[in-house]
Amino acid sequence: MHTSLLLYGKASALASPSRGTGSYHMSEGHLPHPERNDQLHRCVERYEAMRRQNTTFFFDVEEFEIIIEHYLEQSDARRAREVLDLAQRQHPGSVDLMFCEVHVLMDQGKLNRALEVLDGIGKMEPFNEDVYLHKASIYSQLRNHRRAVEHYKRALDLAEEGLDDIHLDLAFEYENLEKYELALGSLKSALEINPENEAVLYEMAYCFDLTDAHQAAVSFFRQFTNDYPYSFVAWYNLGNALARMERHEESIEALDFCLAIEDRFTSAHFSKARNLLILGRYQEAIDCYQETIEFDGAQAVTFSYIGECYEKMEHFEQALIHYDQSIALDPHWVDAWIGRGVVKDMQGRLPEAIKDLEHAVGLVPEHADGWYFLGNSYARAEHFERAFDAYARLNKLEPDNVDGWLDHADLLLRTKGPDQALRKLREGSQVIKLTSKYTYRSVSYLLRMGELQQALVMLEDALMNDYAAHPQLLEHFPEAAQMPQVIHLLELYRRS
Repeated sequence: MHTSLLLYGKASALASPSRGTGSYHMSEGHLPHPERNDQLHRCVERYEAMRRQNTTFFFDVEEFEIIIEHYLEQSDARRAREVLDLAQRQHPGSVDLMFCEVHVLMDQGKLNRALEVLDGIGKMEPFNEDVYLHKASIYSQLRNHRRAVEHYKRALDLAEEGLDDIHLDLAFEYENLEKYELALGSLKSALEINPENEAVLYEMAYCFDLTDAHQAAVSFFRQFTNDYPYSFVAWYNLGNALARMERHEESIEALDFCLAIEDRFTSAHFSKARNLLILGRYQEAIDCYQETIEFDGAQAVTFSYIGECYEKMEHFEQALIHYDQSIALDPHWVDAWIGRGVVKDMQGRLPEAIKDLEHAVGLVPEHADGWYFLGNSYARAEHFERAFDAYARLNKLEPDNVDGWLDHADLLLRTKGPDQALRKLREGSQVIKLTSKYTYRSVSYLLRMGELQQALVMLEDALMNDYAAHPQLLEHFPEAAQMPQVIHLLELYRRS
């Protein structure tokens, strides 16, 4: 059976929106890579010598496939078409060359014409699974994911090998249809066939993450690591799932198992370091990041993360040194510019901080954190209108950023009064999930406005939901501690 098409999607925990759109490549045959590279060089050289001499040489079908693949990889569809035309004159009716024609047509974006060629192959070889794999790829590119699913299922019925990868591609299509349970089912079927397929393991983690099914991810990968204890990818996925549930110590333990198996796995070092940073174990996090430099060399992202650790430790000069090293490696690394701006703000160097943060949002105008910190710096510098503009950009870019709404409201409190501040919080409440901090802040504004009864009703609701967070109200509006009705409610819920 012809094997010129393998449909591998790019699987990773941080996959791009283009996943599952039917990427494909031509067959690499049965030759080892060095021998194939030699054959590729010989075939292409011979073909180009033929063109220079303005004559015609004979090539067998496999040689033509190699030459066509070469030109497609060079994004030279016109030359690939030229080779194909000669190939079909020398080998009329070759099914392998008909598949090559499909590849050329797909590369040219002539997807419907490619489907017609596949229909022709299907009439000659109705049980050739590659016909259905190609069709699935094309329908995926056409965003007709239901038809893609149908063809992948048909390919699964016919194929005798590579079934795990077909299940993976089928899962991509289910994800595109937002049928995540079916996607997970396909991925589990793939792992039953080949538990060592790392792309499938990464896609499992991605799919669990898409649906916020973090506990299900923990359960699955715990069982998988019990069954396959040397799967470093499964330990890595387990560590990340635990981290998303804020079980950071357990996450570190899982990542340590991962690194015991694959000690140069940079992503696991980064995940472990992030856990350590969150736990306040900053020096350990720095040590973890520095290990990756030994494996992968100096990278902007690594120095930026180390800078963040020093920032948290309030070792500001060391933080700036590492942010500067990050920028030297990649002047467009926006997180380092933001970090540098934040540190300078904390040092009281507001004009310099604003300059760095403005540069950051200039590099990446949709970077929500950049606008958040820039808004804060503008506010401290009393550039109020600029601060309002920055917060407005943040609210639009990342409407679920609670701190953005709170800081925006506090600036309105400072400049326009509590009624305007409360109005901004109410605007935010339409798009975010309310937190106790948000509710206590609203109580503070109501008390400042003299809306005592409304404030007490909201305060009682906040106390019922999260009594432990009530100091946030007193920190934001200390005068509340002098109000008898407020003190009564605090005492009442303290005893309950």
